[in-house]
Amino acid sequence: MVKELMRLTLEEDLQLYTKAQYQEQVERYKLYRNGYYQRTLVTQFGYINDLEVPRLRSGGFKTRVFKRYHRYEAIVEDLILDIVLAGVSTRKVGFAIAKLLDTKVSAGTVSNITRRLATKAREYQKRELLDEYQYLFLDGITLKVRYNTKYHNRKVLVAYGITMFGKRELIAFRQARSESYEEWTAFVNDLYQRGLKGDNLKLVITDGSKGLHAALDMVYPLTPRQACWVHKLRNVSSYFPKKHEDECLEELLGVYTAKNKPKAMSEFKEWRKHWIRHCSKAVECVEKDIDNLLNFYDCPRKHWKKIYTTNVIERQFKEVGRRTSAFSCFSNIASCGRIIYAIFTHINNNWKERSLKDFTQFA
Repeated sequence: MVKELMRLTLEEDLQLYTKAQYQEQVERYKLYRNGYYQRTLVTQFGYINDLEVPRLRSGGFKTRVFKRYHRYEAIVEDLILDIVLAGVSTRKVGFAIAKLLDTKVSAGTVSNITRRLATKAREYQKRELLDEYQYLFLDGITLKVRYNTKYHNRKVLVAYGITMFGKRELIAFRQARSESYEEWTAFVNDLYQRGLKGDNLKLVITDGSKGLHAALDMVYPLTPRQACWVHKLRNVSSYFPKKHEDECLEELLGVYTAKNKPKAMSEFKEWRKHWIRHCSKAVECVEKDIDNLLNFYDCPRKHWKKIYTTNVIERQFKEVGRRTSAFSCFSNIASCGRIIYAIFTHINNNWKERSLKDFTQFA
């Protein structure tokens, strides 16, 4: 039945096409029919063989039934991408599809389908941004990518934002060799040039990377910054002997869970006084960043639990890791970019209709 419906649609499309062309006074002989050719098509209902497609002497006929050179319906291609993004390797996708559609899909076909994301990924990276973000999280994830015949650890710099309307969004990403000042400057400046001027930014939350802070000095020098407490606690614990670690971190808890900023500063001074003799390096580690560590207190109280760390973006990195665990290594830089784009788009689509109520300007 599906095959017959497609055949009838092809005939109707041809009639509409020739009628339109004839009205444009195209030479009549070019519109003469030239028989049929047969092709296969994998649809959501299964494999269709020997589908007769009408031809014209001049060629150029396009139909609604399928895209030129595509052997799979768009819905089937979307299904294949969803299976890949669920963490199934390209070699195993064929077995999953075979049970659903009675046809096997090769690893090469899966790779070809994922390559079609390249255009959409470029559009995503160049799209204009609205200057509506109140919080901006910046961090990087490390992925293994193969290029120049070797395997390399490659950084993916990521921007995550929360808008004034409570919408979460993975705004952009950029592949880089490192988290250097030059790489971060190129990434942050690109956000600015595309429209994220920072007029509504209350805070930029970072992990303390020196290259990133230097880049922010150039692009968003007037926006307050919040240093991630989780990263800071990891750094502090590395300075303390194991026997003092738990006690030190428990006392430091009072600094970032205080009722207000003056109370937090008071708690820090008490902590400093207690531990300066035991481990001055740990105290210096916190003291040099204490202003940036307490900036979240200047924002609405209901936002504090989300903005004093980079945990919200770290959770998305875990999702990336989960979905790419089937790839021991990306085969090239382009494939890495396509898959990251697809994962981010999937996450953003899930967030579209779900606002963070505590973050809306009307709350």
